Amino acid sequence: MTGGGAFNTYLVERMKINSPHSIYYIPDALTVNFKEALIFAFLGVLYLYDIPNCLTSVTGAKKDNIGGALYKAVRNT
Repeated sequence: MTGGGAFNTYLVERMKINSPHSIYYIPDALTVNFKEALIFAFLGVLYLYDIPNCLTSVTGAKKDNIGGALYKAVRNT
């Protein structure tokens, strides 16, 4: 398991209870956080190119949509 959910002890506990024959492996925190950062970077790229990142096939929403927002940093000059 990687991504932010790997740190969710309640989620991991429920998965183990509901699927006791599965084997769960959670790597070190660096790997988990690295994957989380990559995923959010990819979501940012999808946003910049106006490509939906919230899909009906995954979320059950009525239509695909583009989630997120872009905030530019203030440049101190």
